Amino acid sequence: MSFEITSPATIHCGAGRFNIIADEAAGLGKRAAIVTGSHLAGSARLSRLCEALHKNGVRTSISEPVTDEPAVERVDEMAAFLRDERSDLVISIGGGSVMDTAKAAAVMAVNDGITEDYQLKKREITNPPLPQIAVPTTAGTGSESTRVSVLTNNSLAIKRSISHPQMTPAVAVLDPELTVDLDLYFTTLTAMDAFAHAIESAVSLAATPYTRHIALAAIEHLSAGLPVCQQYPDDLDARLNCLLGSCFAGLAMQNGLGASHSLAPAVCIVGKIRHSEAITALLPQVIKLNKQERPDAYDEVSRAMGTQDAAERIIELCNSGAVSASLSSYGLKASDEDDVIAALNRYGSHRQTNPVEVTDNFARRLFAAGLSGK
Repeated sequence: MSFEITSPATIHCGAGRFNIIADEAAGLGKRAAIVTGSHLAGSARLSRLCEALHKNGVRTSISEPVTDEPAVERVDEMAAFLRDERSDLVISIGGGSVMDTAKAAAVMAVNDGITEDYQLKKREITNPPLPQIAVPTTAGTGSESTRVSVLTNNSLAIKRSISHPQMTPAVAVLDPELTVDLDLYFTTLTAMDAFAHAIESAVSLAATPYTRHIALAAIEHLSAGLPVCQQYPDDLDARLNCLLGSCFAGLAMQNGLGASHSLAPAVCIVGKIRHSEAITALLPQVIKLNKQERPDAYDEVSRAMGTQDAAERIIELCNSGAVSASLSSYGLKASDEDDVIAALNRYGSHRQTNPVEVTDNFARRLFAAGLSGK
């Protein structure tokens, strides 16, 4: 047995750890580009960070906020900004869209061509990306601990990733104070993405002892944290549990995911919905379908969740968070099935690591089940 483990060099965890960013930045670069979402742009928190960075001798520039799903077009714009500013460090503070956009831009700022070249595997990344500090403000994608960026290509109507071992941020900061303002709906919706990463990593056919162990730990943290966050949104321990679960799930998923992540990009492209919405509807149905052929595949997952039925527990948590677990509620229709399957066959991934082979027939059954949510 042989395998590789890739993780951030440093992960700071705990309330108030946001204040460590300036010290970490001073050891990584002198011209930091800060990438945020619209919620943080112009905030007092961001102003204080810039002041602290300046005191540590780090010049700052702030990019235009990331407001949509990460897209190759936006990455190219941001890469040009990084080059113009002569940035040697990227600090991303936001959800998965912010971090994925920043990570990809850190690659493109120092490599030739356009992002689409690398997304379609026409070119290899030859120069390591700019160093990065990643600070999640949602507990969902785990992008702060991964070496990939999943990007939409609007002109080709696809979602695919770019990847490089050094895309993993050098520093991740998990500060629960940054997540307490997240409302019930988005707290739950983003957590479903983290649950999917963790659950599908735990049962992946390519799982290693490391990825399986850390995936189960992620499930335990998410299962402990999310129900408390839903009732008591200011509970910092619960918020940190969710952040840890998301981060650990990011570490675990490097060895492949499962059928919800095979079909979700196609569903997102056809239905024009969020990745987390597609995942939320598909995950419980994937568990049910996989268990028909592999009844024991989710025994450890269910134990980590503290339940006998992982799929039903996911649906219960969605209901508690006012989140729908059906694709039809997000606008998908039965008539979209052929388009979804066509998109899956063009660009689908993770088909070989799901516990059950993801044939077209399996994918059609999954889409139909995801539509109804039953």
